[in-house]
Amino acid sequence: MKTIFLVNPTAGRRDPRQTVLPPFLEYWEKRGAPFEVIVTQSPGHAETLVRELAVRGEELRVFAVGGDGTFREAASGAAGQETISLGIIPCGSGDDFVRSFGGRECFLSPAHQFDARPRRLDLILTEFGCAADMCAIGLDAAVAYHMVQFKRLPLVNGSMAYNLALVKCFFSKLGFEMDVTIDGKEHVSGNFVFALAGNGQYYGGGYRGAPRAVPDDGLLDFVLIRTPGRAKILRMLGTYKRGGHLDSEVFAPYLIYRRGRKMEISSGKEAIATCDGECVKTKQISFTVSPGAFAFLQPAL
Repeated sequence: MKTIFLVNPTAGRRDPRQTVLPPFLEYWEKRGAPFEVIVTQSPGHAETLVRELAVRGEELRVFAVGGDGTFREAASGAAGQETISLGIIPCGSGDDFVRSFGGRECFLSPAHQFDARPRRLDLILTEFGCAADMCAIGLDAAVAYHMVQFKRLPLVNGSMAYNLALVKCFFSKLGFEMDVTIDGKEHVSGNFVFALAGNGQYYGGGYRGAPRAVPDDGLLDFVLIRTPGRAKILRMLGTYKRGGHLDSEVFAPYLIYRRGRKMEISSGKEAIATCDGECVKTKQISFTVSPGAFAFLQPAL
C-alpha cells in the first residue's frame, strides 16, 4: 500500500522536510515501500488534498506531517473515506492530539509508524468545521485565539505560548453568560469561564481538560466551569492542568461534567470558540460527535 506524506511546511519552527521527515523517507526507501511527498500550500489545503487523494480510489496511508491544525484539516478530508487511513507525524507547537495516545515518541519513530494499524476514531462536528481533539468556547478559546501571537516569539513553545495567552486573558473580562443544552434534554445556564467538548484529553500545550475522554467510544466529554473569582482561578489552575478537576472538592461547586453526543451553546454576546486551535467569534455553536468517522493509524508498540 502506498504512503503519502502530507507536509505542512510552516508547522513548528522549521520546515518538517528538514527535521522530522528525512528519517521516515529513509526508512521507507530501505524497505522498498512506495511513498509520495505532497506539500500543502495554504491553510485548509490539507483537507482538500486528502479528498483529492480519496478520489484516486486506491487504498492509501496518509501521514499528516504537522501540528494539531494540520491533522484537523486532514481528518476533515478523511472523514467518511473508506480508502484513506490517516496518521500523524507531530511537529507543531503543541501536539496535543497525540498526548492521548502516550505522547510524541512513538509517533516520531519510523519503525512504529511503518507498522501502524488503522483504528476508527470519532470526530467533533460544529457549524464551523470539525475537530479531532477538543472544542471549547469562552476563556479557553480566547486563550487559543491569543496564543498565536506568542507562538511566533523566539524560544516560546506551545505550552509557554498558552500560559502567556492565559495571563493576557486572565486580566480581561472573565465569564460568559451561556445557555447550554446537552443531548436535547438537560438544560443549564449561568456565567461560565468556559465550556468544552473533548474527544481527546489534552489541549493548550498539555492541559488535560477532558481526562476521561476516549476517542473511539461514540461519546464526547463535556466540561463546564462556572465563574469563580480571579484569586480562586489561580489556585485551581494547577489541578486543572493535571486533569484532577473532575475529582477535586475545590472544583465541585463550579464544575459540570457530562458525557454525551451533543452540546448546544448560545450566548447573548459574541464569544470566541475554538476547534483544535481554529478560532471563530460566535453567539451560538454546537458540538456533536460523529462516531467512527475516520481510520486513524495508531503506531505499533
